[in-house]
Amino acid sequence: MRRLPSFRIPGRAQSLRIFQLALLSATLIVLLLQAYGLTVMFDKTGSWQGLWSEGWRSGHVLTDLLVRGTFQVFILGLGWSFWLRLRNAEQASLRLRRSEAKYRSIINHAGEAIFLLDERGTVQEWNKMSERLFGMPRRNALARNVEELELGLRRDGELTVEQVFADVRRTGRRLTYEVALDGGPRPIRTLSLTISAIRPDHAAQDTDAGSFVVIARDITEAKHLESRMSETEKLAGIGQLAAGIAHQLNTPLGSILLSAQMLGDDIDDEDMSDDIQRIIRQTEQCRNIIKGLLNFARPTGSGRAAVDLAESIRETRFLLEKNLRVADVEVEVQTRTETWVFGNRNELDQVFFNLMANALDAMPSGGRITIEVDEGDPGELVILFRDSGEGIPEENHDSIFLPFFTTKDYGKGTGLGLSIVARIMHEHGGRIELESTPGKGTLFRMSLPRARRQVGTTALIDDSTEV
Repeated sequence: MRRLPSFRIPGRAQSLRIFQLALLSATLIVLLLQAYGLTVMFDKTGSWQGLWSEGWRSGHVLTDLLVRGTFQVFILGLGWSFWLRLRNAEQASLRLRRSEAKYRSIINHAGEAIFLLDERGTVQEWNKMSERLFGMPRRNALARNVEELELGLRRDGELTVEQVFADVRRTGRRLTYEVALDGGPRPIRTLSLTISAIRPDHAAQDTDAGSFVVIARDITEAKHLESRMSETEKLAGIGQLAAGIAHQLNTPLGSILLSAQMLGDDIDDEDMSDDIQRIIRQTEQCRNIIKGLLNFARPTGSGRAAVDLAESIRETRFLLEKNLRVADVEVEVQTRTETWVFGNRNELDQVFFNLMANALDAMPSGGRITIEVDEGDPGELVILFRDSGEGIPEENHDSIFLPFFTTKDYGKGTGLGLSIVARIMHEHGGRIELESTPGKGTLFRMSLPRARRQVGTTALIDDSTEV
């Protein structure tokens, strides 16, 4: 198929040449038409020769021809020039509208909140991500001062918009601040706020900025991930140190225990026998601590498969059945979805065993343990482990997962149970968070990657089923 030639708008120089050529052509055409008109006209006597010779001698024909032709060519050229200017203006306006729509679309589809401020801090532009992040429609933000919007931005120390603008003007560079976004009922978010001055092209560095562009990026999840990675590295370092110490202490403690037992068999003195038994008990306590250290430092088993959390919870409850009955503690399990996760069964059993044992110690007068399994983030299950115990003081929240940290009396715990839980959760790609108020119990919020249910395994626990 033959391709039709595309229409191209002429440039300014080309338009001028076209106009000059058109003006010359129009002049020639008008002259010819005027001359032709005279040749077909008759005078009063109908004499062609008389009309032509008389008009030519008197100059009326030539004058009339030049005046009329020049005026008509001027009108024609003026109209053509006006049409060219109008068309160029329309094309420029169209290009401007298209460019504005293009860049507005780019800004609105950006993954960061972007808004434009003038030199006084008045909002000139407000993209869609700004609407979602700050919860304010564009129509409510435009033409208002940014301080009047009460966006809920908080930072350590006093920091006003005027100070920020002054810093940007003074340095001439982009400045980035890390601020907290207090959204009222919404969770507090962490933002990276970048502010840049916009100056005209080729303007001097000390020229006052005409406007400012602000880019706000939500880095809450990145900060959480950074914190989790730091905790994982810290736990890994502690685990390696603990493994080395445990191996170094295990051999001499074994020798001490064996010698004390042999010595106790050979001594009949009751007082000395009591002292020897005390040595044996303390040595066994040390061995229990070392065993906990080795469990903490032991790498995650390579046998990963689909694990039914409901079955794991049942088995753990069965192992602690006597302790639960003696302590008058009830266990309730609620599942609102399938309970299959991807992990190591033995280690997940240890997670629930340690949590239940810890909850038992927190409820000496009886109480209730509630375990809920529900949908979490895409591809995850969330497990809520709640007890009605004494709770944990807020000053201990940051230390509760550290090795050897314990609030129990001496000899009643090694302080490794919850640190082992945290290590297993991290190495399974999960998370564990603590919520606790003294006198109101404790909640451990955990998440684990989901897995498809395996054929031929046991059924799931029904919703709101008490174990």
